Amino acid sequence: MKDINLILKTQQQKRERQNSGMSRKFGIAIIAVLVLGLFGYGILTFLHTRLEKKELAIEQKIAEAAPVIELKKKSSAKQEKINKLSGMVDLVASQSKINTRIFEGISSVMPENVFIVNYAISQTGELNMMGKAKDVDSIAFFVHELKGNGLFSDVYLSNVSNSTNKNAQTNQLGVTEFNFSILLTLKK
Repeated sequence: MKDINLILKTQQQKRERQNSGMSRKFGIAIIAVLVLGLFGYGILTFLHTRLEKKELAIEQKIAEAAPVIELKKKSSAKQEKINKLSGMVDLVASQSKINTRIFEGISSVMPENVFIVNYAISQTGELNMMGKAKDVDSIAFFVHELKGNGLFSDVYLSNVSNSTNKNAQTNQLGVTEFNFSILLTLKK
C-alpha cells in the first residue's frame, strides 16, 4: 500500500494560493502607483499649462502698460523741469520785487551820509546790504527806519567796523568811515 500524503499537497496549494494572492496584491499596488503617477502627471501638466497662460496674460498686460509707464517717466521728467523753472521764476520775481519797490523803500529811509556799496539777494528772499556811513548814529537811525517801514520781517545789523581813510583832496589822515552789513529778510 501506498501512503498518500494529502497534507503536503494542501500546504503546497496553500502556499501557491498565498503566492498568487501576493502577486495579485503586488500587481494591484503597481497598477495603483502607475495610476496615481499618471494622475499626478496630468495635474502637473494642467497646472503648468494654466501657469503659461497666466504668464502670457501678464506679459500682454505689461505690453499694454508700457506706454503708460513711458508717459509717467516723461511726465516726471517734465515735472522736474517745471520745479526747476518755478524756482527760477520765484528768484526772478523776488529780484524784480527787490529792484523796484524794495529799493524805493530803502532809499526813502536812508540818511544822507549813509551809502550802499553792495548788495546780494538769496533765493530765500534775504537781502544782504553792505555800506558806508560817516557816523554810527546814522547807521543806527537807518536800521531803526528799516525796521519801521514794514517791508522786512527781520532787520539784522550783523557788522559795524570803522576805518580811517586818507582824504585825497586835502592829503589829511583821520577821516573816519564806518563800514556796516545789514541782513534784511523780505516779508512774503
